[in-house]
Amino acid sequence: MAARCPGVRMAGLPWVGAGAAVACLAAAAGAAFLFRRGDSAAAPPGEADRLVAAAHLLGHEGPDGIGVAQGRLVALLNNDAVAEPGWLAALVAALQAHPLAAACDSKVFFYDQRDRLWAAGGDYTVSGAVLHRGYRLREAEAGLHGPAEVFIAIACAALYRREALEAMGGLDEMFFSGYEDVDLSFRLHAAGYSVLNVPDAIVYHRVSETHGLDSPQYVYHGQKNVLLTFLKNMPTPLLIRYAPLHLIYTLGALAYFARRGRLGAALRGKAFVLRHWGQVLARRRETQRRRTVPAGQLAALFSRAWFGPKLDKLLR
Repeated sequence: MAARCPGVRMAGLPWVGAGAAVACLAAAAGAAFLFRRGDSAAAPPGEADRLVAAAHLLGHEGPDGIGVAQGRLVALLNNDAVAEPGWLAALVAALQAHPLAAACDSKVFFYDQRDRLWAAGGDYTVSGAVLHRGYRLREAEAGLHGPAEVFIAIACAALYRREALEAMGGLDEMFFSGYEDVDLSFRLHAAGYSVLNVPDAIVYHRVSETHGLDSPQYVYHGQKNVLLTFLKNMPTPLLIRYAPLHLIYTLGALAYFARRGRLGAALRGKAFVLRHWGQVLARRRETQRRRTVPAGQLAALFSRAWFGPKLDKLLR
């Protein structure tokens, strides 16, 4: 794979857990190896021929992260994901074939339910909610054939053009965990780039293994960052138009987390944004200054189909 992936560098960060910042360049060279948490992991049956994940991003862009990945393309892979052979080559080929695309992501299945999709790119909705394309569908039901334009390159397993990352100022460290890929994708679209999903790039994800699904930390960062994304990136006419929908979505989310004993964590996330309002406004001003795409053109990229899926989740 190395010969087909010139200029690619893998970016990994150590904060996600022991062993996460492994030798990611081996992935670009086509090596197969096991990511280990401490000394307790053992290779599952049938996994020897697969690349087991080497580190996610998200946390900072420090000396062990994106900032030192000097290739023309920067690959990000979760520390709780497993990529099939050919994953990186498929992403590289997609960017080579689509020069206007700044990023592409993968077809990601649940690790423990490998016939069920976790995400094939993401949709950003008018309420500020994020929906995973193909979520929990079987592959045949999803009908994913060939690269397709999406709003969000989900950074669980994604490839970015370095020049686009640098033009956008990289990942925003204020997010720290969660939604930084949504924020980055939003900014890329606002600057006129496109984003692709590549079904031939296949990954299996141990969902939320790092933080735990609906853990206090997961809820805190998620609820902080969904609000931050909306306030930072929405052009003013769209911010005014969609604010009532975002309020409805937020109230539903708070009700959902209250039923799960996580209301305090959710409210702390919202309070963070209010406490750091000056920083939020500064980021918003800079983001809107860089935007070159008209608000109406951005609005056309948003999904309207958000209420049904979120109501189903609330009533479950």
